[in-house]
Amino acid sequence: MSRIVVLGDLNLDVHAQAPERIAAGGEIRSSIRAVPGGSAGTFARVAASEGAHVTFIGAVGTDRIGDLLIRSLEDHGVETRIVRTDAPSGTILALEQGNERTMVCSRGANDGLTVDALDEAAFREADHLHISGYAFLSPAQQPVAQRAIALTHDRRMTISVDPPPASLIEAFGVEAFLEALVDVAWLFPNRTEGELLTSQTSAERIVDALSSSFEVGALTLGPEGALAWSGDSRDRHAAATPIAGNTTGAGDAFAGTFVAARLAGASLAASNARACAAAAAHITRNRRG
Repeated sequence: MSRIVVLGDLNLDVHAQAPERIAAGGEIRSSIRAVPGGSAGTFARVAASEGAHVTFIGAVGTDRIGDLLIRSLEDHGVETRIVRTDAPSGTILALEQGNERTMVCSRGANDGLTVDALDEAAFREADHLHISGYAFLSPAQQPVAQRAIALTHDRRMTISVDPPPASLIEAFGVEAFLEALVDVAWLFPNRTEGELLTSQTSAERIVDALSSSFEVGALTLGPEGALAWSGDSRDRHAAATPIAGNTTGAGDAFAGTFVAARLAGASLAASNARACAAAAAHITRNRRG
């Protein structure tokens, strides 16, 4: 069994559907669904469901949402190393408006994770470290991410990252973000993030550019599936029936499945196909709200 340490955000995801325009001060009736989420949290739950032994390192509030988020990990068999802080637990509002999705984020307790709270024992027998891309953009979490990466040295651990949205990377600085990933070997961007990181537009050229710095990964392409790589090998997988809908967390479900499958010895093609299926299933669950 592979052993994965996951570090990063743990949030309550609130999914809502709304018209493209909402009158100020008005009220509408719509579908609203609240579920345990967070980029790192979703990765951890999915990877554990795929059979990996997962240890999660993060922070939540002392509120009932924090209780819910911890239980959501433990119910999936995830071992938790979680700090409780006075700040409210992190919350994401994912607002669907037609074909667009707007995210409103309150990081809250996520930024209460400090280097002092990092449990080094979790790394002793681990095979892999996964870090939420948001951690590299947070002045509070960035030192924790850097320390976690340092703990992988001399342990033969691989490191993966699922980047944050392109708009946040651009605000942070593309070069600064890539410099923060110097020790990262596995990367899972979507098309928009890949275009920003490489200045390329075609999926093939994006992957060729990324593979020169990252040994393994996949470029997720929404309804078109994903283009995965491992060294010079490539695998393109497209879903037989593309699924449209709220994609919140789908990339993290993809990454969690891909990493768990690859560490367990699955081929590039099998890992990619399984991860695409997991992402599609995640979107379907979002749509049922």
